[in-house]
Formats: sequence, C-alpha cells, structure tokens
Amino acid sequence: MPHISIVRFGLILAAALVLLAGLVTSALYLLRPQAQPVAEEFDKPVMATQIEFMADAMQRSAAQIAAHPQTLACFATTAPEVCQAQAANLHALNQEATVLFVSAGQRQLLPGFLPGDTRRLLTGADGDAAGATATATFNLALSHPVTSGGERLGFVIVEQSVPQLQALFDTLPLPDAAAYAELQQSQSDEAFMVLMRRGNQAIKRQGEPALIALAGTPWRIAVWRPVTPVAENVAPYVLGWLVASLVIAILVMGTTLSVRNRVTDNLRTMVKLTNDLRQQRLRSDYPVSLVEFQIPLETMLKLGKVMLGRQKEATSQARLDHLSKVNNRRSFDEKQKELFASLKDGWAHSLLIMDIDNFKQVNDTFGHEAGDQLIIKFGDALKTCLRNSDFIARLGGDEFCVLFPFTPLDRAQELADRLRAKMPESVELIPGVTQKLSWSGGLSEYSREDKEENEALARADAALLEAKRGGRNATRIKAA
Repeated sequence: MPHISIVRFGLILAAALVLLAGLVTSALYLLRPQAQPVAEEFDKPVMATQIEFMADAMQRSAAQIAAHPQTLACFATTAPEVCQAQAANLHALNQEATVLFVSAGQRQLLPGFLPGDTRRLLTGADGDAAGATATATFNLALSHPVTSGGERLGFVIVEQSVPQLQALFDTLPLPDAAAYAELQQSQSDEAFMVLMRRGNQAIKRQGEPALIALAGTPWRIAVWRPVTPVAENVAPYVLGWLVASLVIAILVMGTTLSVRNRVTDNLRTMVKLTNDLRQQRLRSDYPVSLVEFQIPLETMLKLGKVMLGRQKEATSQARLDHLSKVNNRRSFDEKQKELFASLKDGWAHSLLIMDIDNFKQVNDTFGHEAGDQLIIKFGDALKTCLRNSDFIARLGGDEFCVLFPFTPLDRAQELADRLRAKMPESVELIPGVTQKLSWSGGLSEYSREDKEENEALARADAALLEAKRGGRNATRIKAA
C-alpha cells in the first residue's frame, strides 16, 4: 500500500477546496443578476409621480365637468347663453386650463368656447374612454365623454400646460452616472417621438431600454444602462476566488501542520511508553493531546501494568467468568443496574435465569473436569443461540442468567422458546462421555413498581424453582 504523508494529504485537500471554490465562484457568476434590468426594477421617479398626479387630477376634473348639470344643459340646448355662462364659470375656477365642449356628431365647438388652435384636440376624443394627447409644447389634453340617458352628447376636453416638464426631466434620477434617458411621446402610428434627452446617447445602441410609463399621459421615460465589458464583470469574481483560495490554502496548511506536529508528539509518547515497558518501569503520566491516541495509550498502559506484575489489579477489574467466558456476576450486577435505571424512560426489559439439569449428577459421576466442560459447553451454546444484544452471565455454579434489554415479557418468552429449540441435544464432556444437554428456566420482567433491581431476579428464581419441581427441562414465567 503506498504511503502518504499528512502534509501531502493537506496539499490534496487544499487543491480540492480551491477547485470547489472556483466552481462555486463560476456558479455565482453565471447566476448573477443581469446588468440590463427590466422596467419593473426601477423605482418610479418623482417626475412620473407628479405627472401622473396632475393627469389624474385633470381626468377627475373633466369627469366632474362632464357630469355637471349646466354642462348637460349646454349640450342639450346648445344655447349660447347657457354655454357661455358655463365657460365663464370654468374659466373663473381654473384660469390655467383650457376647457372645450365638442358636439358628438358634427365635431364642432359649442358656442361660448374660443376655437383658437384646438382643432387638433378633437382627434383624440373618439371612443367612450377618456384619452390623453400631448404636443411638443408640453401641453396635456384629456377628453371625457358627456352622456345623458345612455346617449353620448359630446366630449369635454381639458388642456393644460406643463411648463415644469423640462425641469422635472432634468432632475430625473438615473440608475447609473453613464446612463442615458429620453422622454418620449406616442404618435398615431404607434411610434414614439423624442421630446427630451439626457446622458450619453452612444450607449443607446448597446441594448434595450427600461421603460417607465406615465399613466394617463402619452409620455414615457426610456432609460439605457451602459453594458459593462465581460472582463470587468469577471474581474471581481476572479479576484474573490484568488483571495478565497489564498485563505483556504493558509487555513488548510496551517491545520495540517498543526495536526502533523500533534500526531508526531503523541507517537513519541507511545514510543516512550514502549521503551519504559522494556525497562520494566512506568511513569505516573503519559500525556497525549489527541483523543484518538488516548484509548490505545490506556490499553497499552493496562497491558504494561499486567506485564509488570499488577495481575491482581487487572484481574479484579476483569468482567468475564474465567470458566464459561461469559460475563461474571459483577458484570451482571452493573448491567442490571443500568437497565433498571432506564425503566423510568418507558423501556421494557426481561431476564431468564437457568440451571443446567443434572449438573450435580455429572460432577458426582464423571468428576469436576467433566462438570467444568459442561459449564464451558453450555456457555458456548448460549453465545451461539442468542442475539448479540442479549447479555449472558454466569451467576455461580451451574446457574446462568440472560438479560433481554428493551424486550417485553411476551417477546422474551418467544426468545426463550427459540433458545431451547436451537440448543444442541447433547455435548461431549470428556473422551467417551456424552451428556444430554437440558436446562430449567425462570422468566420474569423488570417493573417500574419494583423498589430494587433484584426483585425481578427474585421472581425469575421463584419461577425457576417451579420449573425444577415440575420435572425440569421447562421454562416457567412469573410476571411482575
């Protein structure tokens, strides 16, 4: 297997992260917002708001004039005195606006209204809806139909000058210092005439404009943004990727070197422990800085204590029964205490206590060596036939116990029956001596009502006694 150093691994990791940062940067560049925004992305400027407010006010004024009783009387009678009186009233109310009454059929001004240069306003008065026209002199004209009894009598045309239009357009906030803007007016052939210009007209050829319609008027604002060259768009992303790559390289290599130094120090500590064992001495402390080295070092230290004569201490901490190689009574007590403490969380646990049938007869007939072999073979059979999660322990003599963690009593009964079915019928104890393998069992469960953890063991022991009295080779159950 080829060897690889920690530093080389760090270099590979740094290169992979730099490549990943490049891919992320490329994705951000491709998903960036486009330089040319749509019209909805522009906030409506103050100019548009003011013009639309004026157009709305003129439209409401035209609607009120069209619905006025004296206006209806003028259209109905076409009497000069009626119309002239209404014209005088309207002029007195708003001297800056020109109001015209136009008949529906003949397209003529009603008496009392000076025709002047107003013939051009009649063109936009067709249809039932109000219309809006304008000229390059920055006059805004709106028309509103006059109806009576569902019949259209004519139109009211309101025309008002917008002298502040140039000043408003000059203060129009542009989205960019190099942007270009136009105030355009619609024509009869769906074309637009340019009334005003601002900015660098050369960028008009670079793309489509963003349009801001001025509601209620024939005007709109068109804004072009300069298109940034690709190199200028890419440069910030490339710079960001280079900075990120530098930071990644510094962090990864710094971490790698730190880990390498720590690993080297911990390996030296383990080498020091090995040398001390060879010289049959142990120090009070072998400090390590990495958790990954803590457990192996503790294991080596325990082995060292055994090698140096601390067999008694190591044996006292052993958890396995020396004969059957299953858990001993001390391990059983600790496991039982752990399971009993978990009952308050709602878990269910069961236990099965077992005695080997005719064990005393085997000892008396064939000797203790055969009895020991029966203990060993019985322990091996239990480990083979039970689940990995089941806890097997030898309590003493020929008495064994199986803890079924997180298993209710009915499920534990099924497991006990399956254990009895899977156990071998007989085992060879010593050459020429074969013994039938059978056992009696008592099954019970731990209960939250128990005051002590040994109460379940006592119930199982009582059930075991019933199984022995009933003829052995059977399992009795005693619930909580």
